[in-house]
Amino acid sequence: MTSLLSACGDGGGSSEEKTSVSKEVIVEVPKCLGSKIDDKTSCLEISNRKAILYKDNKETKDGIALFLHGSPGSANKVMGIFDAKMIATQHNLVAVSPEGIVSGWGWLSVNNSASNENSDVEYLTELITKVRSEGNINTDKLYIFGYSAGGFMAYRLACAMPEKITSIVSLAGQFRGNLDACETSTPLAIHHFHSTSDDAVPYNGRSLDSIKSVDDTIELWRINNGCDIDENSQEHVGVTANSSKTITLTYNNCLASVTLSKMSFVPHEAEYISQNLYQIYKYIFDTK
Repeated sequence: MTSLLSACGDGGGSSEEKTSVSKEVIVEVPKCLGSKIDDKTSCLEISNRKAILYKDNKETKDGIALFLHGSPGSANKVMGIFDAKMIATQHNLVAVSPEGIVSGWGWLSVNNSASNENSDVEYLTELITKVRSEGNINTDKLYIFGYSAGGFMAYRLACAMPEKITSIVSLAGQFRGNLDACETSTPLAIHHFHSTSDDAVPYNGRSLDSIKSVDDTIELWRINNGCDIDENSQEHVGVTANSSKTITLTYNNCLASVTLSKMSFVPHEAEYISQNLYQIYKYIFDTK
């Protein structure tokens, strides 16, 4: 009987044992267009399109830096190419990088007097207005940075709303469309970076897709800004690890500066060194 009770006791104790299973808690990190959201970053949505907005802790800001991505491309990528957070912090700006259209050229960037493709101009105008009204910005300064298709769109904005723009920096993306369709006479500071070995967006342009040459693009703004025909040349460092130098041409006696930086041995898709780019164009922030 004792043995039987002992056996029953052992069995009872065994059935009461509990196996604890730890469950892993997955915390979702909020994102905007593929970029992580932190205490300085937010997601701004207008017309069913999102934009990454970066603002550091200083309450009052001195302007806006708008970053336009290529196609295919992303808001996060173009912000990385130019180091948008560094620019925003260094010059007390709000950085904003919006979402282009999902396919094709990324932006409706053709300058054509017969075209009604103004939706991206209207969207970006609305976006800039909203950022300015809600961002506690005390000046009307607007700096536009465009890469590839974003550069095309920067020139579209230069023709559509030059009076609202302080300066444009375009990397590997020139004027698209009809030069005569850009009817502005408002001087606008332009700094264009391009590689003569760019195969995707050729320096000499191409008739397909109405991409003008870099020289035609620069000439449009040289004339518009009242520059002399002669220019000064300066050698800068390369903007990638494999590029030895950048030759920068600056036109003289302009109402607003016109500058072209010719990059050596740089493919269209490259690992750009943002600090080297910045050292070349940083003078634009001294523009009054």
